[in-house]
Amino acid sequence: MIHTLNSFQFSVFSFQSQEGFVKPYPSLTGNRRLKENLREQIFVPTTLKIGLIILTVLVSGCANHQLETYRALRDTKIQQPAYYHTEIEKNIPETESEPTVERDPFLSEIEAKVLKYQKQWKAQLESETPMPNLFYDLSTDTMKAHRQLATSPEASRARLAEPITLELLVGLGYEWSTGLKSAREKIRAVLEQYPQSVYLENVLRQYNAFTKQLDTKVGPMRHKEMMAMEFPFPDTLALKGQIITEDVLIAQKEFEIALRDLVTEIRLAYYDYLFLVEATRINEENRKLLQQMIAIAQAKFRVGQGKYSNVIMAQVELSKLANVIITLEQQRETIIARLNTLLNASADLPLGIPMPIKEERVISTLAELYELAVQKRQEIQKQKLVISKMGLVVEMAKRMTYPDPTLGASYFENRSMADLKHTEKMPMTFMTQRTLNPTNTAWFGHRDSYIREMDVKIEAMAHKIKDLENSLHFVVKKHHFGMETANRSIRLYRQTLLPQAQQALDAANTAYQAAQIDFLSFLDAQRTLLNLRIEEQRALRDYRHHLAQLEQAVGTILPKQPLIRE
Repeated sequence: MIHTLNSFQFSVFSFQSQEGFVKPYPSLTGNRRLKENLREQIFVPTTLKIGLIILTVLVSGCANHQLETYRALRDTKIQQPAYYHTEIEKNIPETESEPTVERDPFLSEIEAKVLKYQKQWKAQLESETPMPNLFYDLSTDTMKAHRQLATSPEASRARLAEPITLELLVGLGYEWSTGLKSAREKIRAVLEQYPQSVYLENVLRQYNAFTKQLDTKVGPMRHKEMMAMEFPFPDTLALKGQIITEDVLIAQKEFEIALRDLVTEIRLAYYDYLFLVEATRINEENRKLLQQMIAIAQAKFRVGQGKYSNVIMAQVELSKLANVIITLEQQRETIIARLNTLLNASADLPLGIPMPIKEERVISTLAELYELAVQKRQEIQKQKLVISKMGLVVEMAKRMTYPDPTLGASYFENRSMADLKHTEKMPMTFMTQRTLNPTNTAWFGHRDSYIREMDVKIEAMAHKIKDLENSLHFVVKKHHFGMETANRSIRLYRQTLLPQAQQALDAANTAYQAAQIDFLSFLDAQRTLLNLRIEEQRALRDYRHHLAQLEQAVGTILPKQPLIRE
């Protein structure tokens, strides 16, 4: 390349000399030298351009030459290494086929049972019938109709614009709630652990290859595959299947908890909706009554039997009622948005008025509620499942303290230089065979410490269950007390206060029209009855709230009987 560049420079110099751009004379004087310098300044850039063009042509020619050389080398049969002659050129066929491991009948039976569990759980999830033992009964014909309605969004929105029921909201929430969908998908994810446990054992029973470089200083090394096979303990796979089953049951309990909390939230919001609708109705009735009394006060004032202050007081009371009604309407919109959010619907979706529900009371005693809560509370059941799972893990860890028995063999061949010429084959020079003797296996201390750690954790979980039971007793007692207090208030309002207030209002109305009492006395009687009616509805709402939260704490719908109006 250097020679080529030198030739190129010489050619350029000769070209310039022939054209007269640069004269190769040893000396120039006077004006002649000045003219020659001027010529160099003018024509040197042109010279560089010409040089670059010629250089590009030369580089392209070199590249083409190298490409031709590469093609020639590629087409030429060059000397290949010994491995190429012995393996590639000879096209030696495989002498051994893929080894087949015979399946153990007992392990195959366990694998079939494990995968059978997965099929059963999947069939249950894909079935239209809800899971058994759920917090709310979703198997009735009414609930099936509501769940079927949830598949049509347009029909569901049209139905929600009509008067709604609690069962309708629960049915739609069961199908639409994103929290329940997430819990269902978690169960599906856990089910995918079943085939993983089965496939892992299948992999462990396959042969594997092991290669390690050995240098004997004599010729190239020929390595063969080492055959090894593990024999896992049969009950290990069964324990893995049981552990996964416990995980599925735990995921199912989480789904039940999500459904229980969703139904409780819908019930609480529905009871608030009922209270607001009823409070609005009561205030509307009182507003109509006040409007009638204002008309009477104005008529009396015109004939000189009444005072103008009575008319003003009545109008002030009417304005207060109008403001209360507006506030109740705004609270109603808030409750509608809350219900729509629980249903995973638009917050602005219009809802019809709620239909009245039965007034029922719990017939179980407080002691019975304690016992039932310990049995049915989903969090306690989930904690027990976690402890059961950890017990299985410890049992499997004890089984796996020692490695599974493994049998195998390996060897390599040492081929001399004569073997490369296909004249003689050297015999096998090294062979190993290994078997695992459990009696000679070292004790793995870290596994033993892991078992002790799990034992301590299981004991801690047992204490947590006791703590959950104590907290649950407090919650049950709290809501049972609140329910009884609200029930007493309802009886007090209905049996004593409301009848007396109604009689007082009727008497005040008659006396006012007969001019026996002033208008303020009538307003006091009317205001007292209004407040008592609102408080009676509030007590009924509180009773229903405590009942719903009590059933949430217990974890099941309690047996009830009608709430007797005495």
